[in-house]
Amino acid sequence: MKIRFFIFITLVSTSIGVFAQSYNDNYYRIDTTERGFMPPDYERLSKLVNDPQGPYYYPELVRRFAQADTTLTLEQLHCLYYGYVFQKDYNPYIQMGGAEDALKIMSGEKVSKENFKKALKLLDDAIKKAPTHLSLYRYRHYANAQLYGEHSKAANDDIFRYVALISVIDASGDGASYESAFHVAVVRHSYDLMSYYGFRNTSQSLRGHDGQSFDVFSLEENEYELEELYVNIDRCFSHLQKMLFKNNGSDEAADTLDKTDISVGQKVTIKLIPAGKGKYAFKIIDRQSFEDTVNFAETEKLFSENGEENTIVLYCVQGEWSSGKSCILLTMKSFCSSVLQYDTYIQYEGSREFSPTSNNGMFPKAVGNEIWNDPIIAVRIANIRKKR
Repeated sequence: MKIRFFIFITLVSTSIGVFAQSYNDNYYRIDTTERGFMPPDYERLSKLVNDPQGPYYYPELVRRFAQADTTLTLEQLHCLYYGYVFQKDYNPYIQMGGAEDALKIMSGEKVSKENFKKALKLLDDAIKKAPTHLSLYRYRHYANAQLYGEHSKAANDDIFRYVALISVIDASGDGASYESAFHVAVVRHSYDLMSYYGFRNTSQSLRGHDGQSFDVFSLEENEYELEELYVNIDRCFSHLQKMLFKNNGSDEAADTLDKTDISVGQKVTIKLIPAGKGKYAFKIIDRQSFEDTVNFAETEKLFSENGEENTIVLYCVQGEWSSGKSCILLTMKSFCSSVLQYDTYIQYEGSREFSPTSNNGMFPKAVGNEIWNDPIIAVRIANIRKKR
């Protein structure tokens, strides 16, 4: 069964009316830019969401959002979304294992109501841990729609929550430049935003500008005529660095960013971040489309002799042997001084799951190759660590 998420025009229209409301006093008015954007003012937000007597107290906003309270104003939704960065459990790179399990359950050919109920329970638990995580509401909407009907209150409430959060991010900018970038509190929300607008990216790069960090996506041709999409992830990236250095020497830091999926036809560059006990977290600093077929005997030509220290460059491409026989090729070069081990998983055509497979490790400044003759569509690299 192919999962589809149902976004109803009538509900979106209703939501727009709700977001037009504004709090009537001067307790909090969002300072907009000259073009009307509403980027987060984190210094002020930290005071508002921690004031138990004010209308923006975070626990109360979470409670009302959980009840799908349509009287929430845009300012309150703004404080709910960006106020997440001040919570003790804030994690801008959160991995939703429960949500992934729920997706597996709902992706079968014939899914029973009992299985949908199991998936719904997993999603409910995940939302309690991360009440502003966009994708969770799309997934739960689908489960509720299958159990109770597409126009049921439970299904419609999750559309309200999803559109509410997207609208907050949308109000933060237009994504056309560094100065008008969208702001996200969770890195994965950049992809939710692109999906919402129908954008498809061909590459991604981490860039610095005016002391802040941005993800910049090169886009395929689109109706908005945007060539690049700018997303401010400074709060996310700053939190990651702070946590890694604070927890240096503990296993907790190593689990923050421990995997990346590389589709066939992509070049990815990752930056290793020491996380203690021989483990590494890592950050994708560049992702590009690479559609060329690569001859196995000529992989070294893809790499420069000297790359940035503690980076790894990987190509997942269509490959061929000298005999002309085709294959899927993962070719990589490590610019880390240590011999590295890692875990590899492969995704077969027509499957949503990744299966573990073996690898040869990575050696300093040496080109390594992994080859599959099967119809692979993506490779997952995880758990990078020093070889013992």
